[in-house]
Amino acid sequence: MSYKLLSLNVGRPETYTTDKGELTSAYRKKPMTEPAYLNFLHFAGDEQADKKHHGGPDQAVCLYPAQHYRHFEKVYELNFPYPSFGENITVEGIDEWGVNIGDVYSLGEAEVQVTKPRKPCYIIARTHGIDDFPGRLTKTGFTGFYLRVLKEGSVAQGDVLRLKRANPARVTVAEVNEVKFADKYNKEKISRIVQVDALAEDLRQSLQKRL
Repeated sequence: MSYKLLSLNVGRPETYTTDKGELTSAYRKKPMTEPAYLNFLHFAGDEQADKKHHGGPDQAVCLYPAQHYRHFEKVYELNFPYPSFGENITVEGIDEWGVNIGDVYSLGEAEVQVTKPRKPCYIIARTHGIDDFPGRLTKTGFTGFYLRVLKEGSVAQGDVLRLKRANPARVTVAEVNEVKFADKYNKEKISRIVQVDALAEDLRQSLQKRL
């Protein structure tokens, strides 16, 4: 299975004005026309403003499926250019229902592994001036997800994200979203999720507390 990388995006923290005041964030990333080197923590030229909740090895890359853009453009009757969802890579065709925690993909010269769903937060609402944006993302399950880097290397727009190894545990990103946001105290589901070795450690600890 392979998917095309439509946009490669990086950004550094900046302070900008929103309808609710100033916000300091690296959310407003810019598409790269040149290749960028992906190391174990992030793409060259990419940083996080809030390092307590963002970044780190388990959140080195944020992926957002390109087809979700079309859904939200219809919902809000707005045009959202890449990368309006603050992602590092915008990828066509992949989605939360077909990807397992622990799946390993090649991406350009790099190799990456799925770690956890992205948790939509207030920054997307503040940046776009749409208060219910985070809630709609979680309700639809169109959250996107994070990747850790197993092998560093250069990545460029137009590269292919190609599945190398599917995790036999078969716990999808969508299943984790369901437990995170809806079926929050289903012990059977939580137990199955936390047993996946590749799961991001902060999420594992959070779910174990529910048990």
